[in-house]
Amino acid sequence: MKYSLPYTVGLSEYFDKKSVEFNNNISDLYFSDEKFNPSARYIPEVDSDDMWTELQRIKQDHGIELQYVMNSSVWKNNIYTTGKQQLIDNINTVYDLGCTMLTINNMLLLRDAEFREKIPQDLKIKLSINNKVSTLEEVVFLYEYNAIENFILDRSLNRDMDELNRIDKWRQNKPRVTLTLLAQEGCLTKCPWKNTCDNMIATFHQYDEHEVNDLKSLHSSHFCSIHYSNHPADMLKSPWITPGGVNLYEDVVDCMKISGRMQPVDLLGKVFEAYINRDHSVDVFDILTGHAGSGLAGKTITDLETQGYSAKVNNCKNRCVDCNFCDTLYSKLVNED
Repeated sequence: MKYSLPYTVGLSEYFDKKSVEFNNNISDLYFSDEKFNPSARYIPEVDSDDMWTELQRIKQDHGIELQYVMNSSVWKNNIYTTGKQQLIDNINTVYDLGCTMLTINNMLLLRDAEFREKIPQDLKIKLSINNKVSTLEEVVFLYEYNAIENFILDRSLNRDMDELNRIDKWRQNKPRVTLTLLAQEGCLTKCPWKNTCDNMIATFHQYDEHEVNDLKSLHSSHFCSIHYSNHPADMLKSPWITPGGVNLYEDVVDCMKISGRMQPVDLLGKVFEAYINRDHSVDVFDILTGHAGSGLAGKTITDLETQGYSAKVNNCKNRCVDCNFCDTLYSKLVNED
């Protein structure tokens, strides 16, 4: 299994200090910028040219591929008409700059013959997690009718090993098909607010020149952050994969995607090392965002795994109404204090 990691400033020095063996676990760095993807999540205070220079050096020195991300939940209408050629030109430019992978979620463009023909044919297209592909039937449909071979699967499959096994069995005679899971974003399970949240990220104006609101965190402060503060046990119900639970997925997926774009390198480094080294000893809040008053503060992944956490939840299908495992586990962890 390889890891897809988020780019942040300073990663070149971080990888320089790591062993070849450690760096060989990394498939790619994913990122975006304001130049070629004007609805992107990006790092406003960072010079785009400096970012590209650092990314190209990482690729040259360490053999880590570059993955450009275009997965906004809302696209401007002109992208289907007068703006389509500009988008094609932008994709060709990021390819020429060294990107070998493109994550994109716009299904109309992916069905557009001109778009597919005019972008580089050896550019690896990955379907975004925002497409919410969660069943074998969806995978087969997109493979047959959209020529999609690389899937970042929906978070719900982190909790549905039965369906993952169905998908993996289907692709056994299709060596070009790859599967990726997002490890630890921390979203609410089957979040009923996610469409609004994604829309706000894509369209809420923080700066006149750009459509992004991540730094204000208006979406999370009104949704998941306040919910987890009021209901801290629900963080255990989030469809995340612990560093100790990665082994359960190793035979059915090719890549584990780590979230954390725009986080500082010292914090991201702890997350990278925990997953790549399968380290159980790290604190839960080294992996997930901490919330005030949570009883998980100071708890480690070992504390969860000794109670059978990953073994239980990897196939629980997030049927939380019918189950009290996470609530009981949270109460036990709190009462141990």
